[in-house]
Amino acid sequence: MKLSLKKIYLLTVIVISAFAFNTSAIAQCKSVVKEGVKKLAPYTHNGQVNNVTLEVGKPAEIHLSFYKGLYYKLQICSEKEVGKVSFVILDENNKEVYNSETAGGDQDSWSFYSNSSQDLVIQLKAPEKSKKGCAAVLVGMQIPHSNNPIRNL
Repeated sequence: MKLSLKKIYLLTVIVISAFAFNTSAIAQCKSVVKEGVKKLAPYTHNGQVNNVTLEVGKPAEIHLSFYKGLYYKLQICSEKEVGKVSFVILDENNKEVYNSETAGGDQDSWSFYSNSSQDLVIQLKAPEKSKKGCAAVLVGMQIPHSNNPIRNL
């Protein structure tokens, strides 16, 4: 099979274009995550990046594990083109635990104490008039403060 110089050039342009497009999408998600981590304070980011591509009419789900005895903050952030993302938290039995739309106000986070180790599902939904783009769920943690002089391990 012979490849002409023209075909090789065209193939090279296609590969480079695909790489450049993918790199810019990743860079946009990185900036969204960077801004979200700042909003987690005073919680400590757990280091995981949970991002999805959202578009109107196609909700996304992220499954996360939480451990007993810790305070958590879930921070939802998205690109400006996506707009304000609404989210619902479901427990292991698909029972609604939290809904940002019914909580009132301009909710983009939820803080809670985990009484038991559990898996939760975070459902994300883009607003009706938005463009396709990146959204992220960031998890911050805090260990309960104790007046006990003995160090907890």
